Amino acid sequence: MQNSFYDSADRFFAQECTPAQLRLIEQGSDPKPLWETLLSAGFADGLLPESAGGAGLTLNDAWPIMFCMGRHALPLPYAHTMLARAWLSQHAQAIPEGTLTFAPFQVSTDRAGLTAHAVSFGLVAEWVLVQQGKQVWLLPAAEAIVTPSGGHGTLDANLTWSEAVVQRSQLGTWDEPQFRHLLALSVAVLIAGAADRVFEMTLAHANQREQFGKPIGRFQALQQQISEVAELVFGARMATEMACRSQDWQPTPMLAALAKSQASQAVARISAVAHAVHGAIGVTHEYDLQLFTRRLNEWARVGGGQSYWAEQLGREVLACKQNTLDFVRSELFLEAKR
Repeated sequence: MQNSFYDSADRFFAQECTPAQLRLIEQGSDPKPLWETLLSAGFADGLLPESAGGAGLTLNDAWPIMFCMGRHALPLPYAHTMLARAWLSQHAQAIPEGTLTFAPFQVSTDRAGLTAHAVSFGLVAEWVLVQQGKQVWLLPAAEAIVTPSGGHGTLDANLTWSEAVVQRSQLGTWDEPQFRHLLALSVAVLIAGAADRVFEMTLAHANQREQFGKPIGRFQALQQQISEVAELVFGARMATEMACRSQDWQPTPMLAALAKSQASQAVARISAVAHAVHGAIGVTHEYDLQLFTRRLNEWARVGGGQSYWAEQLGREVLACKQNTLDFVRSELFLEAKR
């Protein structure tokens, strides 16, 4: 996995997005200075074509960058912004300054306006791409009533806009859902990156913490659990890497579904073992592990959890005219499309 994108992104995010910075933003500090710093790396327009001022990267090129965003638990929707800008560019829409996120689920409208519930990074995003039915809006977070929707340190929020804002923010109508798979993939890659970081921290702690005169990582019971976590982390990483094997910016819908289902189902066990190995220290405010495991559990639910995307995959299998093996070969491994 080591390549120039991975190495440069990992170094950059490690330097600019420290655990201290994460804590400050969770406590309500203005995220704009961090965004301006992160923007200087040039990744935000990476998926835009060169004709639109972007780098013309494919999703396959961008995967290591988004993976590193998860490894450092960026408290901003950077991965979402990359995909949202690509979508806006493809549909000849103006691209606003600032961070963007998606709200394709739990959207309700009435005479008073529109409410999007549990929006990923809703507390820190500046713009929200919303879809309900066929209607799509690009709504400014600055004109919304914003309420946190998660637990301690959450960055997700419920956002409510007035009817006047909704009316002037409509982009148009689309027959198909536009943002569900984009949100699922972006969050799945973040999970894979954060899970990799949690595994790295857990392994290091197990090799350093001594009990009865030797590192606890030498005890067979812990070795078995850490090995299980390694398998889950690698599975999530491979699922998201498969989902990003695209020669443009758009993911294959069923691969995005597979990635989110696989990544979400791994979270509970990875978090449980990590905290078991660390003991009581892992949940303390001063220790960094809880910064990542809290975000992992939040991301596991965002954009549809394991059961939702597993059901979508099941529906596609039942509806197709192929047997299951041929479906996996053609739709997930893309053999027929080579």
